[in-house]
Amino acid sequence: MRVFLYVLAALTLSAAPLPAQREAKHEGFWIGFGVGAGSDLSDAAQDTRGGGAVYLRLGGTINPMLLVGGEISGWARRQNNTTLSRGNVTGTIYFYPVRRGFFLKSGLGFATRSLEAPLGGGTLTLSEKGFGVTVGGGYDVQIGGNLFLVPNLDFLIQVIDDNTDVISLFTVGLTWH
Repeated sequence: MRVFLYVLAALTLSAAPLPAQREAKHEGFWIGFGVGAGSDLSDAAQDTRGGGAVYLRLGGTINPMLLVGGEISGWARRQNNTTLSRGNVTGTIYFYPVRRGFFLKSGLGFATRSLEAPLGGGTLTLSEKGFGVTVGGGYDVQIGGNLFLVPNLDFLIQVIDDNTDVISLFTVGLTWH
């Protein structure tokens, strides 16, 4: 029995931690994608508020508390055979005020607004471009190694043709560091 306890103690003390037990590290290249829901908060959008949301992000790590990258975020709603979509393409900075978990982000870039509607036997497509800002935050939940489940709340601010619109996005995604 004593030998068994010594062997058990030796195995326990020498066991390597599981990947999910290692401290999360932000280093090098990272990439993430996610899906969710969003809402157009602009006054003109009373009938088209809710819709689907997606994002794709990638970049590099400056230090464990500061990441930089590019981000494509989008929102779309289909109603009565008409599709309204909005998106931002931004250069974004991610700041982790504590070394892991919660982050804040902000980005500047371009915004698009598109409308597709049936017209006769074809489709009418209107598209406009302008200035875009993305702000938000989220939380990295480590699910294994350097893989994270990431819930996000983002706001796309779009200035197109002297109009400023805001779209909120709640997404859940995966990010690999």
